[in-house]
Amino acid sequence: MRFASPEYFYWLLVVPLVAAGGAVALWRRLHQARQLADQRLFSRLAPEFSGEREIVRLVLLVLAVTALVLALARPQFGTYTRLVKRRGVDVVVALDLSRSMLARDVSARRTGNRLQRAKLEVSGLIDRLRGDRIGLVAFAGTAFVQCPLTSDYSAAKLFLRAMEVGTMPQGGTNFAAALQVSRQLFSGAKGGSRSRVLVVISDGEDHDSDWREELDRLKQLGVVVHSIGVGTQIGELIPQDDGSYLRYHDRTVMTRLQEKTLRVLADAGGGLYIHSVAGDLGFEAIYDRLEHMQKADYESRLESVYEDRFQMFVFLALLLLVAATSIPARREVKHQEEA
Repeated sequence: MRFASPEYFYWLLVVPLVAAGGAVALWRRLHQARQLADQRLFSRLAPEFSGEREIVRLVLLVLAVTALVLALARPQFGTYTRLVKRRGVDVVVALDLSRSMLARDVSARRTGNRLQRAKLEVSGLIDRLRGDRIGLVAFAGTAFVQCPLTSDYSAAKLFLRAMEVGTMPQGGTNFAAALQVSRQLFSGAKGGSRSRVLVVISDGEDHDSDWREELDRLKQLGVVVHSIGVGTQIGELIPQDDGSYLRYHDRTVMTRLQEKTLRVLADAGGGLYIHSVAGDLGFEAIYDRLEHMQKADYESRLESVYEDRFQMFVFLALLLLVAATSIPARREVKHQEEA
């Protein structure tokens, strides 16, 4: 036997309280009766009173409460085998980790940078997934798989939190590398879904425009590519760890959102291009697209399932309660007429 919800065993602490409360109440009644009269006189005055019956009723009540707690803990024994199929969409998020993603131009108060806002929105997307698999690709001048396709959303969030600018060995923004690694992630996943989506989040400052061949290969796999542009076209400075701003050849670097590449990427990939505004990356529209995509089976496996047996304990508790209420508190006394 096993219990599916053992946390309810804490309610067993209520059982001794019920027993103690009932015992104290019974003792008080007996004590008050003895104060009014001695035992022999009390037996004559109230011959119908039965302390034994009160004790039996209390024991039955305590057993009923215990059975109810065991039912809440969901006892299980006996197993059967069933075929479990997982259905959903494979979603890969390719997140730009170049230094320009540190610019603070995505919030009205400029308290958070582009990368922080993007990670917050991706985390919100993960929270809304139901049965879909999520994968993460980190890219800058190169790219690598941060998290393989998984339906373990807690693990995906752990990998997401670890995505930082300093983890990339090479600076810049290379869309070709991001698309290539994403394609390999889709094609190498075990039991891949037929419905596949790639979401590219970047400020669009691509330093290697040779990515169209990789996009064609993604389209051959049936991957729909969405892109999200982060930042403003006005431009923003890139802060450094020491409080200064990034400089190149003695000139302060200004980063601006380059929408052209991202628009072309989404148009050619059959997806949406969304320009993020302050406090919103537009994931709502992408999630709506995911909801309307055809869900496909990506995993089938046999699973041993334990059978719930809590019904037995519920039935036992009801029987004990009925028995407790059926026992009269007072016994019948036959009065004999004196001749």
